[in-house]
Amino acid sequence: MSSRARLSLLTCLPLLACAPERSAAPSDAARSEAGHAEALDWAEFGPEAFERAAAEDRIVLINVVATWCHWCHVMEAKTYANPEVAALLDAHFVVIRVDSDARPDVSERYGAWGWPATAVLSPQAEPILNLRGYQEAGEFAGLLRELIAERDAGELQPRTELLARGQAKARAAGSEDLEALRAEAAGIVDRYYDPEAHGWGARQKYPWWGVLDFALMRAHVRGGDELQWRDAALATLEAQRPLIDPEWGGVYQYSLRGVWDQPHFEKIAAVQGGALENYAHALMLDAAVLDGKARARLADDAELVLRYLEARMGDPAGGFYTSQDADAPELVGKEFYALSARQRRKYAPPKVDTAIYADLNGRIIHGLTELYRADPARFGRALGLAMAAGERLLETHRRADGGFSHGALAGGDSGMVYLADQAVMGWALLGLFRCTADARWLEAARGVAQTMQAQLVDEAGGFYAHTADPDAVGVFNERRKPLVENAMAARFLIELHRIEDHDASLGDAPQPPWLELARQALIGVGSPDQMKSAGKSLGGYLMAVELLAATPVDITVVGVPGDAKADALWTAALRIYEPRGSLERSSPGERYPDTGSAAVFLCTDQSCSSPLREPEALAEQAARFFADQL
Repeated sequence: MSSRARLSLLTCLPLLACAPERSAAPSDAARSEAGHAEALDWAEFGPEAFERAAAEDRIVLINVVATWCHWCHVMEAKTYANPEVAALLDAHFVVIRVDSDARPDVSERYGAWGWPATAVLSPQAEPILNLRGYQEAGEFAGLLRELIAERDAGELQPRTELLARGQAKARAAGSEDLEALRAEAAGIVDRYYDPEAHGWGARQKYPWWGVLDFALMRAHVRGGDELQWRDAALATLEAQRPLIDPEWGGVYQYSLRGVWDQPHFEKIAAVQGGALENYAHALMLDAAVLDGKARARLADDAELVLRYLEARMGDPAGGFYTSQDADAPELVGKEFYALSARQRRKYAPPKVDTAIYADLNGRIIHGLTELYRADPARFGRALGLAMAAGERLLETHRRADGGFSHGALAGGDSGMVYLADQAVMGWALLGLFRCTADARWLEAARGVAQTMQAQLVDEAGGFYAHTADPDAVGVFNERRKPLVENAMAARFLIELHRIEDHDASLGDAPQPPWLELARQALIGVGSPDQMKSAGKSLGGYLMAVELLAATPVDITVVGVPGDAKADALWTAALRIYEPRGSLERSSPGERYPDTGSAAVFLCTDQSCSSPLREPEALAEQAARFFADQL
């Protein structure tokens, strides 16, 4: 078979990957053969491996995996342990294995190919091809032989058809018109909605938390025809209930075959954090939208996620682990998770990756703060968990410059600063500040923003995914500006700006440039190509654009700390769903007049309400005031 024909065949093969939207269900036979065979001497991603490749004229093969990924285990046991494959790789390649959760830069670069992703590069680390998912040993060996022959003939060239997936670059920025950016992105996302089974996407049903949260936001902010998306969000939350483990709690990563009841059983931190956000914001909707029965079901679902994080993903010293594998050592996930909690105790549980990473912890921390806001009485312990995790990350991951390392500093962190860690942890710190009014969290968030500004800003607009790597070679010298991470950074900075906009502690100091940096980030990654490439991941981008375009509103509780009436008003204010809002506490006479008793003031950029004093009526009064003023 010719090289071109074989590569065309590889492009069309039904490759199997663990990542959302790219995987197929593992067969029991495949799972029974999966293990952790050590057929090859895998190198770490670093200068030594690339130096060896260049010095010995070896082709580079990078295998990007996740600890929870079933098909990564299968490919290790069946493909890389195949004698022919192993011999070819040993003789002619430098093989590098990367844990996608441990290296955000590598994960961002190859995430579009799912896990396992296979990247082949020249000895000088220039891209040749990328492959998606599981590769059968015979076909893979044939491809390796062809690559070796091409190298020996001096004809090793990039396969553009196998490099294009998800590789849109910000060669041109997007429109400076925020409404145009929103319309472009919303048009892409809306086409994915499945009105029959609900959710976004048809072939695989994944809990796209950002898109669902945007659906709630757009309905709230714009009303009218946009209200249909609130209904879509609530219908999706109901439809995806089969993804929740009824015994241990927690949300499985996704479901197969276009339905919600064929789950892939791994549980990953990002999915849990996103689920908390969605349930919290749905629970904040008023009684006219959400009846008592529906509210109780959502609260019970949120409880199951919280219970799972407490019991199985929480570290005793604070913070949260990365993931739990789909399969137990003795049973495939489908068999294990069909058992009751009591029956499961007879078997070793699926493995938990106990690494504690800043970006994943930030997602869970913020989700916990939002769940606490939704019902402080029921979910009071959520705030305790969030604060403990925040304290842990400040102690073990905060750098001297105020930013966050990806892993614990004591664990030999690489020293690189990743945008994802800064953006998500900064957002999480604001969540803690919002719930506690403790200025310490706000000050830590400012330190994160300052680190982003000093080390990650591109003068052309937007943020780089990471600081420059002095050891990078070939294609890795290119610093990328990913859309998803820039959107998260923008949202964090918009929220920080709105808090600082009336922070008396800043005095006469110049206003930090957070809002302009956010705007430039959204424009800088807002090209049509990048939006199309992001697809269902555009939810966070859309929320940031909506937030930037919206008129900001303030909800301020004025009262003496510890005063029972002020505390009751604060609890009521926490429960208001107002994504445009900045929620704060203030002492009498500080920003608003001392009226003699605790009160809430609602403000837009043009007007403020009279003092509001009844906690039970506050949500309705706020909805009416903002509807009239905006």
